[in-house]
Amino acid sequence: MSLENILKKIIDDARTEADAVIEEYKSKAEGIKKNAQEEASALAESLLEEEERKGELEARRIVTQARLQKRLDILAAKKELIDQVLERAFESSRLSESPLKRKIISKDGEREAVFDEKKLLDELRQQMEKSISGIIGL
Repeated sequence: MSLENILKKIIDDARTEADAVIEEYKSKAEGIKKNAQEEASALAESLLEEEERKGELEARRIVTQARLQKRLDILAAKKELIDQVLERAFESSRLSESPLKRKIISKDGEREAVFDEKKLLDELRQQMEKSISGIIGL
């Protein structure tokens, strides 16, 4: 073999070996790329599921808060109406010449006592709130 043929053979072998190494690393790179894409896809899916779960929890929290606020608004309106009714009732009793009195019967006899308006209002308010709550189902 001539020197030229030997050099050509060495160069051809080197190219063949280089091509084989390049193909091997291309294959490895494709495998790494595929694994990275699968991991990224799995991570994205996991993050999406987590955010959907958080979204559902937040939606439930908002609905629960809205229901609570509705109940609080109803309760506030109910209390306001009760206060108005009781205030009007006491205004008409104040217009009369004598204050509201109660008759106390004991073993010593009967006597009259003037109602403490604030205490009576509190007692009546509680009784009315219970009665209204029973009627409207709160």
